[in-house]
Amino acid sequence: MRKARIAFRFGHYGDCFHGSQVQPDVPTVQGTFMHIFKKKLKWTQERMPVAFSSRTDSGVHVRLNGGFIDLDQDRWEAMGEAGFIKAVGHQIPESISLVDARQVADDWSPRRALYRTYRYRMECMEGWVEPELEDFTQLCSLFKGEHDWSNFCRREPGRTTTRVVEDCKPWVNDGRIIGFEIVGEAFVWNQVRRIANAMLAVITDSRTIERVIEARDNPQTEIDLGLADPDWLILWSVTWEGIPDIETPDPAIPAPDHSSSRWQDLCRQQQKEILIRQFDFIQGRY
Repeated sequence: MRKARIAFRFGHYGDCFHGSQVQPDVPTVQGTFMHIFKKKLKWTQERMPVAFSSRTDSGVHVRLNGGFIDLDQDRWEAMGEAGFIKAVGHQIPESISLVDARQVADDWSPRRALYRTYRYRMECMEGWVEPELEDFTQLCSLFKGEHDWSNFCRREPGRTTTRVVEDCKPWVNDGRIIGFEIVGEAFVWNQVRRIANAMLAVITDSRTIERVIEARDNPQTEIDLGLADPDWLILWSVTWEGIPDIETPDPAIPAPDHSSSRWQDLCRQQQKEILIRQFDFIQGRY
Protein backbone atom coordinates (compact mmCIF):
# COMPACT_ATOMS: atom_id res chain seq x y z
CA MET A 1 0.00 0.00 0.00
CA ARG A 2 1.28 3.46 -0.91
CA LYS A 3 2.63 5.51 1.97
CA ALA A 4 2.24 9.20 2.73
CA ARG A 5 5.02 10.99 4.58
CA ILE A 6 3.44 13.33 7.12
CA ALA A 7 5.48 16.17 8.60
CA PHE A 8 4.18 17.45 11.91
CA ARG A 9 5.30 20.28 14.18
CA PHE A 10 5.11 20.41 17.94
CA GLY A 11 6.50 21.99 21.11
CA HIS A 12 7.04 20.55 24.58
CA TYR A 13 8.09 21.31 28.14
CA GLY A 14 11.68 20.21 28.63
CA ASP A 15 11.38 19.44 32.33
CA CYS A 16 8.78 16.73 31.69
CA PHE A 17 11.03 14.47 29.62
CA HIS A 18 14.51 12.97 29.67
CA GLY A 19 15.27 14.73 26.41
CA SER A 20 13.67 14.34 23.00
CA GLN A 21 15.60 11.30 21.71
CA VAL A 22 14.13 7.90 22.59
CA GLN A 23 15.85 6.13 25.51
CA PRO A 24 14.99 2.90 27.33
CA ASP A 25 12.96 3.07 30.55
CA VAL A 26 12.60 6.88 30.72
CA PRO A 27 9.98 9.22 29.23
CA THR A 28 11.11 11.02 26.08
CA VAL A 29 9.23 13.01 23.45
CA GLN A 30 10.14 10.65 20.62
CA GLY A 31 9.18 7.66 22.76
CA THR A 32 5.83 9.26 23.56
CA PHE A 33 4.96 9.81 19.90
CA MET A 34 6.14 6.30 19.00
CA HIS A 35 3.91 4.78 21.67
CA ILE A 36 0.92 6.78 20.44
CA PHE A 37 1.42 5.96 16.77
CA LYS A 38 2.19 2.25 17.31
CA LYS A 39 0.24 1.19 20.41
CA LYS A 40 -2.59 3.67 20.84
CA LEU A 41 -3.56 4.53 17.28
CA LYS A 42 -2.02 1.46 15.59
CA TRP A 43 -1.01 3.52 12.57
CA THR A 44 2.35 1.82 12.04
CA GLN A 45 4.38 -1.24 13.01
CA GLU A 46 7.78 0.18 12.08
CA ARG A 47 10.44 -0.20 14.76
CA MET A 48 11.42 3.49 14.65
CA PRO A 49 8.53 5.26 12.93
CA VAL A 50 9.27 8.80 14.16
CA ALA A 51 12.24 11.04 13.29
CA PHE A 52 12.78 14.55 14.63
CA SER A 53 14.60 17.60 13.32
CA SER A 54 16.52 18.49 16.47
CA ARG A 55 17.56 16.55 19.54
CA THR A 56 17.21 18.36 22.84
CA ASP A 57 18.49 17.50 26.30
CA SER A 58 16.43 17.06 29.42
CA GLY A 59 15.32 20.47 30.71
CA VAL A 60 15.48 22.21 27.33
CA HIS A 61 12.09 23.64 26.37
CA VAL A 62 10.87 23.54 22.77
CA ARG A 63 8.60 26.14 21.20
CA LEU A 64 8.71 24.52 17.75
CA ASN A 65 10.33 21.32 16.52
CA GLY A 66 9.28 18.93 13.78
CA GLY A 67 9.22 15.30 12.78
CA PHE A 68 7.57 12.87 10.41
CA ILE A 69 5.73 9.57 10.25
CA ASP A 70 4.87 7.43 7.21
CA LEU A 71 1.16 6.53 7.07
CA ASP A 72 -0.99 4.64 4.61
CA GLN A 73 -2.01 7.10 1.91
CA ASP A 74 -5.67 6.08 2.16
CA ARG A 75 -5.68 6.70 5.91
CA TRP A 76 -4.19 10.17 5.49
CA GLU A 77 -6.61 11.12 2.73
CA ALA A 78 -9.53 10.00 4.87
CA MET A 79 -8.61 12.06 7.91
CA GLY A 80 -6.43 14.92 6.62
CA GLU A 81 -4.71 17.40 8.91
CA ALA A 82 -7.78 18.01 11.07
CA GLY A 83 -8.24 14.31 11.72
CA PHE A 84 -4.53 13.83 12.44
CA ILE A 85 -4.48 16.70 14.94
CA LYS A 86 -7.65 15.45 16.63
CA ALA A 87 -6.55 11.83 16.89
CA VAL A 88 -3.01 12.57 18.13
CA GLY A 89 -4.13 15.51 20.24
CA HIS A 90 -6.42 13.25 22.27
CA GLN A 91 -3.47 11.00 23.14
CA ILE A 92 -0.53 13.32 23.84
CA PRO A 93 0.08 14.61 27.38
CA GLU A 94 -0.43 18.29 28.22
CA SER A 95 3.35 18.68 28.22
CA ILE A 96 3.31 18.42 24.39
CA SER A 97 1.59 20.91 22.09
CA LEU A 98 0.84 19.64 18.57
CA VAL A 99 0.88 22.46 16.01
CA ASP A 100 0.10 21.15 12.52
CA ALA A 101 0.60 18.35 10.00
CA ARG A 102 0.98 18.16 6.22
CA GLN A 103 1.96 15.65 3.55
CA VAL A 104 5.47 16.17 2.18
CA ALA A 105 7.71 14.50 -0.39
CA ASP A 106 8.51 10.84 0.24
CA ASP A 107 12.20 11.67 0.78
CA TRP A 108 11.59 14.68 3.04
CA SER A 109 13.70 14.66 6.19
CA PRO A 110 13.23 16.96 9.18
CA ARG A 111 17.00 16.91 9.65
CA ARG A 112 17.45 18.86 6.41
CA ALA A 113 16.30 22.15 7.89
CA LEU A 114 17.32 25.56 6.56
CA TYR A 115 17.76 27.05 10.02
CA ARG A 116 17.40 26.27 13.68
CA THR A 117 16.89 29.12 16.15
CA TYR A 118 17.63 28.90 19.86
CA ARG A 119 17.09 31.45 22.61
CA TYR A 120 18.99 31.38 25.90
CA ARG A 121 17.66 33.43 28.82
CA MET A 122 20.89 34.48 30.53
CA GLU A 123 19.26 36.75 33.12
CA CYS A 124 18.30 33.57 35.02
CA MET A 125 21.93 32.53 35.42
CA GLU A 126 23.70 33.01 38.74
CA GLY A 127 25.94 36.10 38.54
CA TRP A 128 24.24 37.75 35.55
CA VAL A 129 24.55 41.53 35.37
CA GLU A 130 22.85 43.21 32.43
CA PRO A 131 25.56 44.63 30.14
CA GLU A 132 25.36 47.61 27.84
CA LEU A 133 23.57 46.71 24.62
CA GLU A 134 26.53 47.72 22.41
CA ASP A 135 28.95 45.63 24.47
CA PHE A 136 26.68 42.60 24.48
CA THR A 137 26.02 42.89 20.75
CA GLN A 138 29.78 42.83 20.19
CA LEU A 139 30.12 39.81 22.48
CA CYS A 140 27.39 37.97 20.56
CA SER A 141 29.13 38.73 17.28
CA LEU A 142 32.14 36.63 18.36
CA PHE A 143 30.03 33.53 17.83
CA LYS A 144 28.93 34.26 14.26
CA GLY A 145 30.42 32.61 11.21
CA GLU A 146 31.97 29.27 10.33
CA HIS A 147 34.23 27.76 12.98
CA ASP A 148 35.38 24.47 14.42
CA TRP A 149 33.41 24.50 17.69
CA SER A 150 35.41 21.76 19.42
CA ASN A 151 35.82 23.91 22.54
CA PHE A 152 32.11 24.76 22.59
CA CYS A 153 30.54 21.33 22.41
CA ARG A 154 30.47 17.85 23.81
CA ARG A 155 33.01 16.11 21.63
CA GLU A 156 31.89 12.96 19.83
CA PRO A 157 34.55 10.80 18.17
CA GLY A 158 34.33 10.70 14.40
CA ARG A 159 31.88 13.62 14.10
CA THR A 160 32.75 16.96 12.57
CA THR A 161 32.46 19.96 14.88
CA THR A 162 32.52 22.60 12.16
CA ARG A 163 29.28 24.56 11.89
CA VAL A 164 28.11 27.93 10.53
CA VAL A 165 26.33 30.30 12.90
CA GLU A 166 24.28 32.61 10.70
CA ASP A 167 23.40 35.09 13.45
CA CYS A 168 23.86 35.67 17.16
CA LYS A 169 22.27 38.72 18.73
CA PRO A 170 20.85 40.00 22.02
CA TRP A 171 17.42 38.79 23.07
CA VAL A 172 15.72 41.98 24.24
CA ASN A 173 12.33 41.97 25.96
CA ASP A 174 10.50 45.11 27.09
CA GLY A 175 13.73 47.09 26.68
CA ARG A 176 15.76 44.66 28.83
CA ILE A 177 18.53 42.32 27.66
CA ILE A 178 17.43 38.90 28.85
CA GLY A 179 19.75 36.71 26.83
CA PHE A 180 20.66 35.94 23.23
CA GLU A 181 19.21 34.41 20.08
CA ILE A 182 21.39 32.24 17.86
CA VAL A 183 20.59 30.92 14.38
CA GLY A 184 22.30 28.25 12.29
CA GLU A 185 21.59 25.39 9.95
CA ALA A 186 22.71 22.96 12.65
CA PHE A 187 24.52 22.95 15.98
CA VAL A 188 26.81 20.49 17.70
CA TRP A 189 25.87 18.92 21.02
CA ASN A 190 25.78 21.48 23.89
CA GLN A 191 27.08 24.26 21.63
CA VAL A 192 24.55 26.90 22.69
CA ARG A 193 24.90 26.12 26.40
CA ARG A 194 28.70 26.37 26.22
CA ILE A 195 28.45 29.66 24.33
CA ALA A 196 26.11 30.95 27.06
CA ASN A 197 28.61 30.02 29.77
CA ALA A 198 31.45 31.67 27.87
CA MET A 199 29.39 34.86 27.53
CA LEU A 200 28.60 34.87 31.26
CA ALA A 201 32.29 34.39 32.06
CA VAL A 202 33.13 37.55 30.08
CA ILE A 203 30.28 39.54 31.62
CA THR A 204 31.37 38.57 35.15
CA ASP A 205 35.07 39.18 34.36
CA SER A 206 36.07 35.60 35.14
CA ARG A 207 37.29 35.25 31.55
CA THR A 208 38.53 37.76 29.01
CA ILE A 209 37.20 38.18 25.51
CA GLU A 210 40.69 37.24 24.32
CA ARG A 211 40.41 33.89 26.11
CA VAL A 212 37.06 33.19 24.43
CA ILE A 213 38.51 34.06 21.02
CA GLU A 214 41.47 31.78 21.75
CA ALA A 215 39.08 28.92 22.51
CA ARG A 216 37.16 29.62 19.32
CA ASP A 217 40.20 29.91 17.05
CA ASN A 218 42.32 27.09 18.49
CA PRO A 219 40.06 24.00 18.46
CA GLN A 220 43.07 21.69 18.54
CA THR A 221 43.88 22.95 22.07
CA GLU A 222 41.26 21.91 24.61
CA ILE A 223 39.96 24.97 26.48
CA ASP A 224 36.96 24.34 28.73
CA LEU A 225 34.84 27.43 29.39
CA GLY A 226 32.08 25.49 31.14
CA LEU A 227 28.55 24.33 30.41
CA ALA A 228 25.46 26.39 31.29
CA ASP A 229 22.27 24.82 32.66
CA PRO A 230 19.66 23.51 30.21
CA ASP A 231 16.80 25.19 32.11
CA TRP A 232 17.14 28.55 30.33
CA LEU A 233 17.46 27.21 26.78
CA ILE A 234 14.54 27.15 24.32
CA LEU A 235 14.56 25.64 20.84
CA TRP A 236 12.57 28.52 19.41
CA SER A 237 11.97 27.39 15.85
CA VAL A 238 13.07 25.22 12.95
CA THR A 239 12.70 26.44 9.37
CA TRP A 240 12.23 24.17 6.35
CA GLU A 241 11.88 25.00 2.68
CA GLY A 242 8.24 24.99 1.62
CA ILE A 243 6.81 25.10 5.15
CA PRO A 244 5.79 28.58 6.38
CA ASP A 245 7.39 29.94 9.52
CA ILE A 246 5.17 30.77 12.48
CA GLU A 247 5.67 34.30 13.77
CA THR A 248 4.27 35.23 17.18
CA PRO A 249 4.54 38.31 19.41
CA ASP A 250 6.81 38.34 22.44
CA PRO A 251 4.80 39.12 25.58
CA ALA A 252 6.58 40.97 28.38
CA ILE A 253 8.68 38.62 30.51
CA PRO A 254 9.02 39.62 34.20
CA ALA A 255 12.53 40.30 35.47
CA PRO A 256 13.89 37.75 37.95
CA ASP A 257 12.75 38.50 41.51
CA HIS A 258 16.00 38.40 43.49
CA SER A 259 14.16 39.21 46.72
CA SER A 260 13.25 35.52 46.87
CA SER A 261 15.84 32.97 47.93
CA ARG A 262 14.27 30.68 45.33
CA TRP A 263 14.34 33.18 42.50
CA GLN A 264 15.63 30.62 40.01
CA ASP A 265 12.66 28.36 40.79
CA LEU A 266 10.43 31.32 39.91
CA CYS A 267 12.40 31.76 36.69
CA ARG A 268 11.78 28.12 35.82
CA GLN A 269 8.06 28.72 36.18
CA GLN A 270 8.39 31.78 33.93
CA GLN A 271 10.15 29.67 31.30
CA LYS A 272 7.09 27.46 31.17
CA GLU A 273 4.83 30.51 31.04
CA ILE A 274 6.76 31.76 28.00
CA LEU A 275 6.00 28.44 26.30
CA ILE A 276 2.34 28.46 27.34
CA ARG A 277 1.81 31.92 25.85
CA GLN A 278 3.64 30.93 22.68
CA PHE A 279 1.54 27.76 22.33
CA ASP A 280 -1.61 29.88 22.77
CA PHE A 281 -0.46 32.28 20.05
CA ILE A 282 0.49 29.46 17.69
CA GLN A 283 -2.69 27.48 18.16
CA GLY A 284 -4.71 30.66 17.74
CA ARG A 285 -3.40 30.85 14.17
CA TYR A 286 -4.71 27.41 13.38
